[in-house]
Amino acid sequence: MFTSNDVDLFCGEWGDEYKELNEIVKRAGLGKNQATNVYVQVCVEGNFRTSPRWRGRAWSTQVGNIRLTLPHPTDILIAKLHRLEEKDLRAFRLVIERTGHPTEEEMRRELQAAVDLFRPNFDEEMVGDITTNTRVLWQELWGKDINVRQEIIAPAIALRNEGYADDIAREDYSGRLRELGES
Repeated sequence: MFTSNDVDLFCGEWGDEYKELNEIVKRAGLGKNQATNVYVQVCVEGNFRTSPRWRGRAWSTQVGNIRLTLPHPTDILIAKLHRLEEKDLRAFRLVIERTGHPTEEEMRRELQAAVDLFRPNFDEEMVGDITTNTRVLWQELWGKDINVRQEIIAPAIALRNEGYADDIAREDYSGRLRELGES
């Protein structure tokens, strides 16, 4: 059996709502150093770094005054790429074994849709190198290397740029600065 040690729970607000939810979890004895088997990790929504498509795939229901939203397994897997520990690789293998998805091509397309995840991290962030981890994932799951820049980033940016081509008149600011400097 495969289980996680924690259940991530986040609310829409970063302020008082977050603090209140954290206090409720602690009072219920479900915090990280309180629960015996599985604990509740209160997060902010920004902790769930995955595909921008995730809300469209998520399953949601209303339980009283609470809106419960469960992300699609693909989005949970993508969110694991920042860390990609052995337990995360086990999660990928388990989901693929049970569902047959994501396939190599499906994962490539999903990561292209989530290309902004590959932008450099802020210095203050404590997240791993998703580019390196994606290469490790490909080697572990599909037995081959992937050139992340060529196969994920470049095609995604080219498609994005194509969408902007007719809408935005691009000003050549570097050229204008050069001209101004020469005059």
